Amino acid sequence: MFKEPLTRALHVARWVALAIVVGIISGLLSAAFIESLTWSTNTRVDNSWFIWTLPIAGLIVGASYHYLGRGLERGSNLLIDEIHSHSEWVPFRIAPLVFITSVVSHLAGGSTGREGAALQIAAGATDPISKRLGLNPADRSLMLITAIAGGFGSIAGVPIAGAVFALEVQRVGRIRYEALVPAFVASFVGHAVVRGLGVNYTIYPQIPDVTWSPTIAWQISLFGLVAGLIALTFVRLTQFIRGLMKKYVAWYPARPLIGGIILLVLITACGWRDYQGFSFPLMLSAMNGATSGHFEVKLLLTAITIGTGFVGGEVIPLLTTGALAGATFGSLVGGNIAVFAIVGAVAVLAGATNTPLACALIGIELFGGGGAILFAVACVAAYATSGHTGIYHAQKVSAHKSGEVTS
Repeated sequence: MFKEPLTRALHVARWVALAIVVGIISGLLSAAFIESLTWSTNTRVDNSWFIWTLPIAGLIVGASYHYLGRGLERGSNLLIDEIHSHSEWVPFRIAPLVFITSVVSHLAGGSTGREGAALQIAAGATDPISKRLGLNPADRSLMLITAIAGGFGSIAGVPIAGAVFALEVQRVGRIRYEALVPAFVASFVGHAVVRGLGVNYTIYPQIPDVTWSPTIAWQISLFGLVAGLIALTFVRLTQFIRGLMKKYVAWYPARPLIGGIILLVLITACGWRDYQGFSFPLMLSAMNGATSGHFEVKLLLTAITIGTGFVGGEVIPLLTTGALAGATFGSLVGGNIAVFAIVGAVAVLAGATNTPLACALIGIELFGGGGAILFAVACVAAYATSGHTGIYHAQKVSAHKSGEVTS
């Protein structure tokens, strides 16, 4: 009579225990990573000559992957591939490799982020635990999802969205509910560890109060569709640049070296220093109602940075791109610029990652629940127009955006 409930309870307890371990590891590593990237950003800003090291930084990053991490340049797509195929273990060396090369990329001034790197760091540090425990393929998939949740929730300061992102990101059109408990536990524990260590997250403006009306409804819906097209443009441009590098530059270290030269020329010739790194000042300025930034510049520099092989991630650059695009759109339609900038940030991210639920929750956690309806509408609209291929090309399509179910 009590055997089945007891078995279930023990199963849940086992996964809660594993998730706590993953969350602690993820939180500790994310805290160190945030502090390291803060140092690299401040150092670059205080010493403008660091921009001249972009080609050298590119060579260092490329050589590190070529000689120490061959096959690991797939980045977060490696984790998603392993969730589906279980063909190889995520090696521990990816954690220090991604950590160090991300710091180098930011120090020199590449337009890159941190969330994607944090996922890889968390998975690299925890997948060996799965191997040591002898987990079967299905359980190992759950552990990788748990690591993604712990990494995202702890690095971005969004424990709810971090868990949902991990459940949503591997398949377009399907959420992995079987990983619900460990994903939430790892994400919340990781976030708590970072907070407990006194590491500060970026403080974002809260979305202004907006009265829902037919006018705001069509404006947000239209902008969501535009945001999806912006996301699609970024994905296609990054793929195009990556394809060119692969086709014409056989020696991998030369790819980010060339990328560093291109970035150096563009940034110095065009005066685009504000678009280096995270570009937090540009993003926050747009979210406070300014229209001084150009989203297409951030999109271009990020596509070059990621497409040529620099390391870090696309999430924060996409938030910045979306915020700048939203500010521009808001000024064109006569809307509240701050509202459209904040909504634009999560909408472009939703289109590029194919994770509309997680991105709507990111909006709520970072910018306030008052914009919940706006975030939901814009993220769904962006998801609808961004195509099936996002920044994570290893995603499987379980249901087409037209509604057709494939698996």
